[in-house]
Amino acid sequence: MSNTLQGFNDSASTFNADMDTAFAVHFIISGLLFLSVVVPMIYFAWKYRADKVKNEDVGTLTHHTLLEIIWTAIPVAAVMVFFYYGNTTMQMFRTMPAESQSIVIDVEGSKWKWKYEYPANASGHVHKIGGVYDKEKGTMGMSALYVPVNTNIILRMTAPVNDVIHAYFVPAFRMKEDVVPGRTTKQWFNASKVGEYDVECAEYCGTDHSYMYSKIVVMEKADYEAWFNSTDKDTPAGNFAKDGKALYAQNGCASCHSIDTDATLVGPTLKGIGAKYDSKYLADAITNPDKDVPEGFYPGIMPAFNLPAEDLATLVKYMETGK
Repeated sequence: MSNTLQGFNDSASTFNADMDTAFAVHFIISGLLFLSVVVPMIYFAWKYRADKVKNEDVGTLTHHTLLEIIWTAIPVAAVMVFFYYGNTTMQMFRTMPAESQSIVIDVEGSKWKWKYEYPANASGHVHKIGGVYDKEKGTMGMSALYVPVNTNIILRMTAPVNDVIHAYFVPAFRMKEDVVPGRTTKQWFNASKVGEYDVECAEYCGTDHSYMYSKIVVMEKADYEAWFNSTDKDTPAGNFAKDGKALYAQNGCASCHSIDTDATLVGPTLKGIGAKYDSKYLADAITNPDKDVPEGFYPGIMPAFNLPAEDLATLVKYMETGK
C-alpha cells in the first residue's frame, strides 16, 4: 500500500461540489488581488527606476479620487464574496441532520488509533471495531469504518481525558474536525460513491502520529444492512486474527511498550513481565493504569482500556507468555 494519503482528487460526498467551488473562488480572487498589486509594483519600479527619472521631473500628487474608490471597493467586494462562500460552506458542514434520519456512530481517537462503536442492531448486538492500523500486515479491514452509501452519517467523537487532541480528516469528503479529550465534537457526511477513502489524524499527537490511519469503507446499502444486522464480530472485509498478539497491536500497546526487547518506548518494556506479576496485576494495569505506576514514569499517560473480559484475558496471557 502506498504511504501517500489518498482522496484529494476524489469527490465522494455531497459536500464536495460546494466546498471545491468555495476553494476555487477564494484561490482565483486571491490570485487576482495578488497580481493587481505585484504586477503594477514591478512595472512602476522598472519604468521609474533612478537612472530614467530626474529629480526635477518628479511631481507631487496629493490624491486621486477615482483610484482611491477603486482600490477600496474591489477589496471590500472580494472580502464579501469570501464571507458569503465561507459562511454558506460552514453552515453546510455545521448543520447536522436529524439523528432519527441518520446513523450515529461513536468515534474514539487515542494515541494512536481510531475506534468505532455502532448503535445496537435489532438483536441488541453492538459492533465495536477499529484499532491500530498495521500497514505492513494489512489490518485495515479491522481498523476501518463501514457505512452505507447515500446515507447521513453522524460521527460523535471524543478522546480519553488523559490523551491529546487529534483531528479526524477525510480528504475525499473535504471534512476535518478536532477530537478533544473529555469533550464531544461532531461532524457528518453523506457518501455519494461506493469505495474506500483514507482517514488521517491531522493534529500532531506524538510519536506515531503519522501512523494514526484509518479508512471509511462505503458499501451498498444491502451489504451494509446484512452485516450490521448480524451478530458477527468480524467486519465486512473478512475475518481477522483475535489472538493476544493481534489484540496487543490493535489496541496500540506496541506503540508504547516493547514486549520482546528491553527497549523503553513511551512506557516501560513488558519483556518478562509475566515472571514478575500475576494475571490480576496485569489486568489491573490495563483497566486502571494509574493504580500502580512504575518508578520513573508518570500517571495520566496511559488511558484505561475497557475491553471485553475474553479479550482482556487473552491480552494478559500474551503479556505473560508472549503467545
